[in-house]
Amino acid sequence: MRRALDVTGFTAVLYKELIHVTRDRLTLILAVILPVVQMTIFGYAVNMRVEHVGAAYLNEDRGPLSVRVLDALHASQQFDFAIQASTREELRRLVVRDKVKVAFDIPPNFSADVVSGRGAQVQVLIDGSDSNVAQQAYAAVLSIGAALSAQFGPQTSTAPAVIDVRPRMLFNPSLRSANFFVPGLVGVIMQLITVFLMSLSIVGERERGTLDQLLVTPIGVTGLLLGKIMPYALISIVDFFAVIAAMVFIFQVPIAGSFALLVVLSSLFLLVALGLGLMISSIARTQSQAVLMTFAITLPSILLSGFVFERDLMPPVLQWLGYAIPLTYFLEILRGIVLRGAGLADLWPSVVAMIALGVVLLSVASARFARRAA
Repeated sequence: MRRALDVTGFTAVLYKELIHVTRDRLTLILAVILPVVQMTIFGYAVNMRVEHVGAAYLNEDRGPLSVRVLDALHASQQFDFAIQASTREELRRLVVRDKVKVAFDIPPNFSADVVSGRGAQVQVLIDGSDSNVAQQAYAAVLSIGAALSAQFGPQTSTAPAVIDVRPRMLFNPSLRSANFFVPGLVGVIMQLITVFLMSLSIVGERERGTLDQLLVTPIGVTGLLLGKIMPYALISIVDFFAVIAAMVFIFQVPIAGSFALLVVLSSLFLLVALGLGLMISSIARTQSQAVLMTFAITLPSILLSGFVFERDLMPPVLQWLGYAIPLTYFLEILRGIVLRGAGLADLWPSVVAMIALGVVLLSVASARFARRAA
């Protein structure tokens, strides 16, 4: 008798849950599609092999041998020469602005010095922010330099290198991985916490049935959204200072640039993240949907923003998707200020793009709430 009741109870609960799951179509679609989407992004984005690294060069020699050296570097497929600098200051500034990861400086009279056997130096500036990319670029530079020296110089083991390649690590000479990952963690943690708090707060109001009541009061959509945003903005700012303190004092990652600029631009990013949370809350009807949507945004943000893997090594489609993620620009700002000492003049393209995304998110989310209140 008891077994019959257990089977009956099991069947009843199973039937109830199946109806509940099939009626909540958005949650069902997210639960089924998300694993496939995430697997696809992981498969294409995860690339530990470093090749086609963005590079710049300054060729003050312009002789035939210097051109052959640049052609050999490009033919190795390790480096893609995207920019030709006109001065050494411009060459270094390109690395500071994160336009390139490697910069080659070929001095005057390079060809003449190689032909005469006196030997010539090639200065190579390597962005050491990402220790993985920097180590592999360093090894590739030395290997290609040795091959070129053997090609142009005497074929004896005791002869000095006719082409002396001098790599120089910038910003992170000890190649500490913490210097690269910890500033990125600041951005990831701030986005995750802010989006979760904002989205779950408003969706919670909707589930309790109080959101519609608030929307029809004289408070208005603007007052409601501002009132919702401000407490979580303050919490996010407190969290930001806490994680920055942990970065500096626990992980020993110093801030090379302006701390005031870092605070201002980070505050702007928090507003963008709050806008992302508002967008999720304007779509989700339940907290489980909000959690799944936040999860759906978080993993692509981590993978496609350059937090772990260099974006230049990803397929072009994924690189373009990364441009639609606010975290992409905030990581460039964080690492630019913290590691490279970059200023606003170096970071303004990322700042403008981040603010533009924030305006779009806040505008669309506000419009959706306004239509709901109408």
